[in-house]
Amino acid sequence: MNNAMNSIAIGADAIRASLGNGLQKQEVLHGISLDIAAGRWTSIVGPNGAGKSTLLRALAGVLPHSGSVALLGQPMQNLPHRERARQLAWLGQNETSADDLTVWDVAMLGRLPHQAWLAPPSAADRAAVEQALRATRAWDWRERALGQLSGGERQRVLLARALAVQAQVLLMDEPLANLDPPHQADWLDVVRGLVVNGKTVVSVLHEITMALQADTLVVMAEGRVTHQGACTEPATHRALEDVFDGRLAVHPLQGQWIALPKVNHPAKRAPMQIETPPVDYERVVPTAERRGLIMINTGHGKGKSTAAFGLALRAHGRGKTVKVYQFMKVPTARFGEHRLFEQLGIPIEGLGDGFSWKSRDLEHSAQLALDGWAKAEATIRAGEHFMVVLDEIMYPLRYGWIPLETILTCLRERPPHVHVVLTGRNAPGELVDLADTVTEMTLIKHHFKAGVPAQRGIED
Repeated sequence: MNNAMNSIAIGADAIRASLGNGLQKQEVLHGISLDIAAGRWTSIVGPNGAGKSTLLRALAGVLPHSGSVALLGQPMQNLPHRERARQLAWLGQNETSADDLTVWDVAMLGRLPHQAWLAPPSAADRAAVEQALRATRAWDWRERALGQLSGGERQRVLLARALAVQAQVLLMDEPLANLDPPHQADWLDVVRGLVVNGKTVVSVLHEITMALQADTLVVMAEGRVTHQGACTEPATHRALEDVFDGRLAVHPLQGQWIALPKVNHPAKRAPMQIETPPVDYERVVPTAERRGLIMINTGHGKGKSTAAFGLALRAHGRGKTVKVYQFMKVPTARFGEHRLFEQLGIPIEGLGDGFSWKSRDLEHSAQLALDGWAKAEATIRAGEHFMVVLDEIMYPLRYGWIPLETILTCLRERPPHVHVVLTGRNAPGELVDLADTVTEMTLIKHHFKAGVPAQRGIED
């Protein structure tokens, strides 16, 4: 096996998987392709129902799926079961074991791939089990029955069973379930020790701050991977905040990254107070010349695109030429804004193929964004339009599909009379610094949270 193949512990290509039977059968993984680096810790995160556990089960070979999975450079389906069990250890979610087995016996189950049929444990087996039980601080209970342990204690024993395999790759689904903070810290030490010794760890975690301790983060939504990157990268932090709808924020703390819940509105709002109408108004007299402006609508609140469309309508009403580019909408989109703009003769063009979690080919989506930017850049530089709207451009920008510097250069070099409006969450700081007007919209309430579905004329 060559070094290039050795650098990838698990390679997945076009993985599709379904859950349920008959009429209830539903596809939950939609053509996922990704590589898990060898000798690194990768954490998979995302909201409930994103498909995290399903993906991990598919990678472990315990769930039927289409597409292919390679383990340490070898197609998994070609590996004998015993060889695969030696190379890949699995700790599933809510796993059980016979309550009458002792802790020692449960951990020894991890040595089965190394033992001949009905052969007694070897000295190497006993050493591996002792090492695993000591690593999880379960050694003192080795003679106790599993049924006598608490939920957290059982989880540590099951982790010891997985560690006892001494596999090159370890997959763990919610391994911190039922563990108190000190034992979560112990788990973190175990994982880091494995990685230092060249092992590969892949974990599904709901504890986002703990997941940020990993080397690489895989972010999932609706059965697709929306981002994969280093846990220290700002782009990863933005993708993480986005997938949770801006309801958490990533912050630095003592050389680490932590995720904290983000409260978007006060628990109790003060009642309205009657105010005295102002009678004095100090008018600020402008001293600069009129010129084209860069305006940004950003933030996690709703209405960023709608506000940009309103500005476009105002300009059109004044007889100004306007062009609207939508980087996430498809060219055939027929939402309310398209119908109105067509009636008024305002050109509006969809450049994408939908949001990334709906895409079946992210490379194709990236190329569409790049091609779309080429059109928008040409329009801006030509100077024939009073206003150019770049709707939802922040998404392809943050995904790296469009280089930030090319956008900054175009905005700096554009004809001085051209106004440019950009919309989308998490506008990069360099763009904010260059802009003339920046509005950050904050979500206080949304009817979706009350179960009210999208409505024509409101959402589309």
